[in-house]
Amino acid sequence: MFGTVVHAEGSPVPRMVFAHYMVCCPASGLGATVDDFKREIQTAQSYGIDGFVLNMPSWLREPIYRAISQRIFAAAETSPLSFKLFVSFDDVSVEDTVSMLTELSRSPAYLRVDNRPVVSTFSGVPEWGFSLSQRLSSLGLKPFLVPNYQYLSGASWARNYSHPTAEFLDRLYREHPEMDGYFNFGPDLGHASPPSDGRLVAERSRIAGKVSMIGISPYYRGLSHNYRVFESGGFEGMAAQWTAAVESGANLVEIVTWNDWGESTYVAPFGDIRQQDLWNYHWGPLLSHEAFLSASRYFIAWFKSSVRPVIEHPAIYYFYRLHSKFAHGIASAETGKQGRPKGWENLVDGIYLTAFLPRPLTVEVAVGGRRQSAALPPGVQHHRFELAEGPVAIKILEDGRVIGQKELEFPITKLGQIGNFNYFGGDIRLP
Repeated sequence: MFGTVVHAEGSPVPRMVFAHYMVCCPASGLGATVDDFKREIQTAQSYGIDGFVLNMPSWLREPIYRAISQRIFAAAETSPLSFKLFVSFDDVSVEDTVSMLTELSRSPAYLRVDNRPVVSTFSGVPEWGFSLSQRLSSLGLKPFLVPNYQYLSGASWARNYSHPTAEFLDRLYREHPEMDGYFNFGPDLGHASPPSDGRLVAERSRIAGKVSMIGISPYYRGLSHNYRVFESGGFEGMAAQWTAAVESGANLVEIVTWNDWGESTYVAPFGDIRQQDLWNYHWGPLLSHEAFLSASRYFIAWFKSSVRPVIEHPAIYYFYRLHSKFAHGIASAETGKQGRPKGWENLVDGIYLTAFLPRPLTVEVAVGGRRQSAALPPGVQHHRFELAEGPVAIKILEDGRVIGQKELEFPITKLGQIGNFNYFGGDIRLP
C-alpha cells in the first residue's frame, strides 16, 4: 500500500503520516474515555493518518499522562484498521522514559521498526538518547531512535539548531550511532520562502543511511509568552511543506499538531464548524482548522504513494482571519490582556482560496460591497482575494453557470478578540 524506503540496516520503513498528539489536551477533556479516543482515531484514519505521536512531558510525577495514554492505547488496540502509536518525549528524564517505554511498548499498537519501539522527542540533547539506549538495551529493549535534537550537548553555552545545518546533522550521525534518524519538529513557518529545513534533513539522513521524519504545520499563533504569529497564506504554506516532504524523499511525516490548541497548530475537529468554546474558552475563542486537514488529503495520498494523485472531482477550500492585522487580539486567555502578537506586521490580510480542479472554474468573492473574480486553471491552485469588513459570499462558476455558492460562517469585523489572529477554514461542496 505504501511506498517504502530502506534504512541503514536494510529493513523497509513504509511511508506513513502521523499526527503529533498533545496528551495534555484531548478535545473531550482530561476525562476523555476510550470511546472518545476511538472517535478521534476514526476521524484521523478517514483523512489518511496512520497514527498518533504522543507528546509526553511526564509519567511517574503526573499520573494523568499515564492514565490518558493508556486509554489512547486501548482505543488503538481495538481499531478495526491498524493505527499505530509511539511516544515523543518532551523534557522527560531517562528514568521516567524507561518506565514509560517498558509499559507502553508492550502494546500491539506501538509502532516498531526491526521489532524495536520507535522513540522520538521534542528537542533534547544527544546525551539523553545515549543514556536511554544504554538503559533500555540492558533490559533487552533497543529503541529505534528518531529524535529532534536541537543542541549538540547539554552545556549552557551550546548553540541552538532549531533550524538544522548540514554540519550539525552530519556531526550528530557521526558521533551518535545510536540515532536511527532525525525528526525536524519545527517546520518552516512563513510561506513567503520555500521550505528548506525538511529537504536538508531528508538529504543528510539519506546520505547517512538514516530515517528522516519531517514536521508539517498548518499555522502558528501562540498565546501568553508565545504570543507571536507567522503568516501561512491560508493553506499555501502547508501545501509548500507537503510538496517539499514529497520531493525530498522524506521517510515519515508528522503533522505538528493534531491538538495543540494553545499554539493554533491543531488540525483536529472539535465540534460544529462555528464552535469556538473548547474547554470553556480555556485557550480563548478557537476557530475550525479541519479544512487544513481536508485539503491535506491530496498530499497525504501523494506522499504515501510517491505518485501525484489525479484530481477527479473539484474541491474548494477557503481560509481567512476574521479581522485585519491592525486589530487587537487576546494575548492571554487567563488575564484577558490584549494586544497584537509579535510578527503581526508581517501578516498579509486576505481571503485565501485553495482549489483542486480537474477543469477550469471561475471564483467570485463578494465582501464589503466589492466583487472580485479569478479564473482558475486545472490543478492545485492558490489565490488571495482582498479583505474588507462585512459578510463574505463565494460563488463558483463553470462556463458562466453557478455550480456552487456559500455565505461564509463568519463575517469580517473590526473585533480582533473574536478571531484572535487565528485562521478559520471551510469548504464549498461542488458537483
